[in-house]
Amino acid sequence: MGNLGIFDDERKRWIQFDEDTEVHIKFVGREELKKLQRGAEKTAALANVDARDILATKLGRACVLGWRNMDDHNHPGLMVNGQPLEFNQENVDMLMSRSTEFARFVDLNSVNSSLFLEEEQEEAASKNG
Repeated sequence: MGNLGIFDDERKRWIQFDEDTEVHIKFVGREELKKLQRGAEKTAALANVDARDILATKLGRACVLGWRNMDDHNHPGLMVNGQPLEFNQENVDMLMSRSTEFARFVDLNSVNSSLFLEEEQEEAASKNG
């Protein structure tokens, strides 16, 4: 059975990225996504660049709220060229424009309402359990 979420409030959750890193993602609903797309198209037309590249950056800025190692929250978890990558907006932009793996993860998970329903169900179960 398909269980879809349509939310009236903001939803956020930590989602596992790889074996030891999780990314804090905010759910992006259809209306917000359309607004980001329109903004990307306008910016791209003015700058004569690909709207998809602008949209990737805008989506990252809208929904990536942090990243961390799952066991050691003081470690950023993400490594680039052997160095820890701190969370900041510049690094979000860089990953969304240069890392296909990270951008795909954000693209898929930020719009997957079932992940955000799952967290709600987990919280309810822990309160009742």
